[in-house]
Amino acid sequence: MIKTNMLTIKTLVENTSSKPNIMAEWGLSILVDTGKKKVLFDTGSGYPQVLLHNMDVNGISVTDIDVLVISHGHQDHTGGLRPFFERLHSISPDKTLEVICHPGALDTQYIKDIGGFGCPYTQEELTRLGARFRTITEPYAIDDDIYVSGTIPMTNGYESTGMIFFRKQGSRYASSDTPVNKDELGFNPAGEVFVQDTEVIDDMCLILNTDLGAIVFLGCGHRGMINSIDYAKSILKSDNVYMVIGGTHLTGATDVRMNETLRALDDAKVQKVGVSHCTGQVSAAKLYNALGRDRFFFNLAGSVLRFTNGKLETKEF
Repeated sequence: MIKTNMLTIKTLVENTSSKPNIMAEWGLSILVDTGKKKVLFDTGSGYPQVLLHNMDVNGISVTDIDVLVISHGHQDHTGGLRPFFERLHSISPDKTLEVICHPGALDTQYIKDIGGFGCPYTQEELTRLGARFRTITEPYAIDDDIYVSGTIPMTNGYESTGMIFFRKQGSRYASSDTPVNKDELGFNPAGEVFVQDTEVIDDMCLILNTDLGAIVFLGCGHRGMINSIDYAKSILKSDNVYMVIGGTHLTGATDVRMNETLRALDDAKVQKVGVSHCTGQVSAAKLYNALGRDRFFFNLAGSVLRFTNGKLETKEF
């Protein structure tokens, strides 16, 4: 098990900054340092070098990272890939770094009213800069007690990915083959045919097995925070979940979904819930009111989580 007194979690990119010298952008990136491995989970949107700036402020070099995990292929989680690898290539031209993602993460993806919202780079150009891709659909162990989930089963009846995501017709990762009209898209299809993506099949989570219990990291949690927690429990073969942290995609959640989510968090005895990015302020407020300040915290750009004698240290913002 990972000893939490050796564990440090630094949020490098998030919608809101908790420190004057840390930049914010829409997206997420979290550095997980277990004392043995440094795992970079997602890379934010990539606008003007936000990830690299915040790494510099935190005294983190791109050469420090042991492995990079992409939760899913949306632009606000993959946009920092090229700036990251350009810097790595400029420092160590011969160095490569493993990037773990779902095979569907680099497929073109689209979002309502905006258009293209997938990874803005090709696998080929990132590979030239030192990325070494490992695509997975099943649970994968990065190291002892560090896992990437692979495809997360959607097993409950109240969590869904919503209706705002699309892929091109014919994509093997689309959940439908029925074309949608231009009005549903909200952007110019430019002669292309699009279909609904109600699965976001490439969504995965990062899981640590620690002495306090499982810690589950979500990029957006498109396939559901509770589905992700339940799958993490099955991977670790343990019901002990200490913390879930990251984007929960509860923006606009119905009362039914919110109530079921809170019930499930209580049933799972999750001790800490640190929300980021796509949780939404209203849903975050609901979580805070229900969970209280002992269990709930905002996880923002600049947040640093450490553990002392089995107790999580957070700074309220």
